[in-house]
Amino acid sequence: MIHFMNISRRKFLGAAGAATAIGLAPKLGFAQTPKSGGDLVIAINGASTANSLDPRTFNSPYMAVLSGSVFSTLVEVDGPKAALQPGLALDWQESQNGLVWTFDLAPNAKFHDGRPVRSADVIFSLMSHIEEGSRSNSRAIIKAVDKIEADGDHRIVVTLKAPNYYFPASLSNYSLGIVPEGTTEFTGIGSGPYRVTNFVPGEILETERFDDYFKSGKAHVDTVTILAANDPSARINAIQSGQAHIAGNLDARAVTLLEALPTVDLVFQSGMGFAGFNMMLDRAPFDNALLRRAMKYAIDREDLIQRIYGGHARLGNDTPVPPDAGEYAAGVTQITYDPDRARDLFKQSGHSGPIVLQTSPAAGAAAVDAATLFREHASRAGIEIEVKREPADGYWGKIWAQTPFHGTIWGARPTVDMIMTVAYSSSSPANDTAFKNPEFDAALQVARGAPDAEERLQASHLAQRILNENGGAIIPAFQDTPEGVSKQLAGYVTGTMAIGSLHAAENVWFV
Repeated sequence: MIHFMNISRRKFLGAAGAATAIGLAPKLGFAQTPKSGGDLVIAINGASTANSLDPRTFNSPYMAVLSGSVFSTLVEVDGPKAALQPGLALDWQESQNGLVWTFDLAPNAKFHDGRPVRSADVIFSLMSHIEEGSRSNSRAIIKAVDKIEADGDHRIVVTLKAPNYYFPASLSNYSLGIVPEGTTEFTGIGSGPYRVTNFVPGEILETERFDDYFKSGKAHVDTVTILAANDPSARINAIQSGQAHIAGNLDARAVTLLEALPTVDLVFQSGMGFAGFNMMLDRAPFDNALLRRAMKYAIDREDLIQRIYGGHARLGNDTPVPPDAGEYAAGVTQITYDPDRARDLFKQSGHSGPIVLQTSPAAGAAAVDAATLFREHASRAGIEIEVKREPADGYWGKIWAQTPFHGTIWGARPTVDMIMTVAYSSSSPANDTAFKNPEFDAALQVARGAPDAEERLQASHLAQRILNENGGAIIPAFQDTPEGVSKQLAGYVTGTMAIGSLHAAENVWFV
């Protein structure tokens, strides 16, 4: 385990990459000299008519890809090993044993309206995530901040409430895009490679290259269009027909079809991303621990991996940490399919009658089919699941984290600490199972802030055990998600998040 002490940005980049070595090597790279020009079209799911250009509201694959095209975060994630790279912050330095972090900002960065990006803009943007009423999925990240101070126009000093050796990685979260100080009307003014020319929520985003983008050698295509393609077949059709040059979150069962397409390269997004099922702990019937445990034993994970993901997945154990991650708690007993045990636990729970499972293609290309297969597995334990397919539009606002039992999907994060904090800490609005456990929160704090690396690792293992035994997440697998990339493109690098770690727009060019 790597010891993050007195860590500079350069040291951190290598360390973070090694700690999260859980991806596949890119199949498309930078073998040619980039060319300028052309109109890039991306098809991705997760769009809604309720979407807004306020980064604090971003919580779906569509808005994450939009964020990577229009906005800039302080830190970025790149490649199959989730290596940290400079974003608006060119460098960062830790002091006081992970309690204080200094970030040096790009002096040439500008917003799309021509204003320079200053320390004041960064402070305003970050602190807005903890304003009263904020539902940002970055709220728990910024709530750990004691204060942020400007040291001139291009440096900020962040003092945390407690040490966190992984804090820079947290600032790569796609909802932490920087906007101008004082912004109240969110029209898409960011400092990313492309600026908004048209946005119809739930339908389309159209952008043009921002000529004053602060990164040199990036943003090769003239325009980027992001199509809302919530239906899995729509994404397949878009890449198959040539309507889109990149299509993400494709159905694994279409791999054979995609491999046969002469105009498309098939790549796999691999990492800590997962689709699963949420049991909400703060409401009936899943405020019943015995019922939750029964459901965990009622799903055949190995069968799901083969029949839903075509074998392109790794076994899950109801924590967001895959078995090939460096921090994986191998000592936590793997939950396996056991209909008899599930039946006994279900009887002990006292629950009777069917359990409604609400899901949608918004929660993954195979979400509805996975739920249907879960119903088949559970029936052998005498547990009746009623699968209710919901429309993709509005799913993230009306169903996800709102109803007792529903489908979910999470993109990968660069560190275990980040996904555990955002998805399961008590203070996070994105805690989609309403899991609130003081012992878990305390373990997370040690896992991110203890000076000794081994102590941090053991605390992470404890947090995983607590979540496995007490949580409401059923995470059967970590899928290697197919993506289709047109052979007309070069420069595409697969990552642990969709569409080239959200940054394909600035990296690719037409050959």
